[in-house]
Amino acid sequence: MIKAQRQQRVLEVLRAEGAVDVASLARIMPEVSQVTLRRDVAELAEAGSLRRTHGGAVLPDAVLVRHPATQSQQSGSSGDISDFDAVILPPIPGRGGDALRRHITDRGIPFLAESAPQDGGNYLGPDNASAGRDLGRMAGAELQQFAHPRVLVIGHPELSNTRERVDGFLEGLRDGLGRDCDVVSVNGQGSYKTALRVALDAMASSGPFQAAFGVNDHSAIAIAEAAARGEQEIAIYATGGESAEFVGRLANRNRIRAIAAFFPERVGEQAIDVLANTLSGQPLPETVTTPYAILDADTLGDYFEQKDGAWQLKVARRTPLKPLKRRFGSRRPKVGFIPHFPAHDWYRQMIQSMQVRAGQHGLELVVIAPHKGISAEVTRLRREIARAACSGLAPGETILIGDGEAALLFAEEIRRTAYQEPERVEGLTIITNALDVLFQLENVPGVKALITSGEYQSVDRCLVGPSVGAIFERVRADRAYIAPAGLSRKFGLSSMDERLALAGSRLVDAARRTFVLADHTVVGADANHRVARIEDVDEVITDDGALPADRQSLRSAGILVRVAGDDGNEHHQSGNPHDRDLASEPQLRNVTHGRNQ
Repeated sequence: MIKAQRQQRVLEVLRAEGAVDVASLARIMPEVSQVTLRRDVAELAEAGSLRRTHGGAVLPDAVLVRHPATQSQQSGSSGDISDFDAVILPPIPGRGGDALRRHITDRGIPFLAESAPQDGGNYLGPDNASAGRDLGRMAGAELQQFAHPRVLVIGHPELSNTRERVDGFLEGLRDGLGRDCDVVSVNGQGSYKTALRVALDAMASSGPFQAAFGVNDHSAIAIAEAAARGEQEIAIYATGGESAEFVGRLANRNRIRAIAAFFPERVGEQAIDVLANTLSGQPLPETVTTPYAILDADTLGDYFEQKDGAWQLKVARRTPLKPLKRRFGSRRPKVGFIPHFPAHDWYRQMIQSMQVRAGQHGLELVVIAPHKGISAEVTRLRREIARAACSGLAPGETILIGDGEAALLFAEEIRRTAYQEPERVEGLTIITNALDVLFQLENVPGVKALITSGEYQSVDRCLVGPSVGAIFERVRADRAYIAPAGLSRKFGLSSMDERLALAGSRLVDAARRTFVLADHTVVGADANHRVARIEDVDEVITDDGALPADRQSLRSAGILVRVAGDDGNEHHQSGNPHDRDLASEPQLRNVTHGRNQ
């Protein structure tokens, strides 16, 4: 299989699954080695077509939410956060994570922000700074025997909780040592492979070190492996304790000297306890601080024990179950848990304890992957945008509709309108290069649907290529509706796929006016391939999650920006005449840009 085919297949799998690891890709493509697949994933990540994760990849938010198939092919919950009575959410980065948090807080759903503070959430987790300080003081006291100790720190500065652990450790280190010492800090990105690489480099170029700090289990394991390869004796201190087996390494009295253990089992139990109380009528605490303990070889047995050759937290150290003051009715409330790495040791332990505790309280725990929740939420926003776009159609117009989920939802709205309010879309002629849009409008009364010519691109179910524009030699459309993967003033409309971008540009060139269907995960972002310049856009329909600065940037380019579901008052606040009530849209005519007049 040639490289282009392999990489296309990787993207097809990702679009179906949302996330995948290299081992799974190797099972799907047994003729391709894992080494080759890792290289393909790295190249696709560099090109912006996917995001790498530990051992695999996920699609960027902008691509992931374009394909509604990522919902239907998953088992269990639909991913609609509105189904949940309460939510536990780890810190999910990116615009998709922001969309999830906005959806949760806008609906007033009780929301525990696990591991790190998040906008709108009540923090659930340990005091990371205190744990780091206590561990650092221990390390500093033990390093006093060295005249000039040197310490390697492998952190993960992208996350606030891991930054607090590092800062706390360094503060405690100075306190315990009673003086400053040489510290070399590197970013291990929270992954074993990256941490191992940077640890080896640091030891080769800046070593030797007397001690090292790993911000999580993987970082500490990587330090131990790097020290073993270099035959260096080094005292390793770590925060985390995600895996009981890792904590059990303390018993060997080898390089792992001490761990600030955070007990995922207890975090899961406390999360369910707090939400059970909240759902039974008690207020949600602003902060739920979970316990930690500084463990070494001497104190390990106070917390952990071996059973059948495996380490586990002692029953006496689990959170005691307290009965609720008020039981629920016949309906079992749903608690949604959305871990970004459900296979990670930390989240596996949390999920197991949460499932047991939820059953004891009469709750239902639903675990979904973040991409399902993101996809469901962005689909909801795009449906609102589609309704707003449909409200502006005029009977008898010829309109062009491109590819993408928002475009398909727009077609669904046209179909619904044709049956419920036929006078609004009577005589519409719709031309599209997207097969799903065509099928949605097939045999709709009062609406004529046409397909362009072109080469079939199966992944996107669209026609692409130079002949897409052949029909426009005889047709001039009133409007083009484009659902891009990116929209910014600097780069214009953009797509992740070059051939889709070229097809979209044909639609823009063939229409008198161009309308952009862009939810807030798209506005202000750029994809790889330009569809059209910002000067070619007449109107943008977005949701209220789009940043005011991004909306204003588009307005300053002479573009009408409408917010789906807006009450029409924003223009009074901003003084900008481009914000108007959606009901007045048929009479709106924006400033033209000197084209298609």
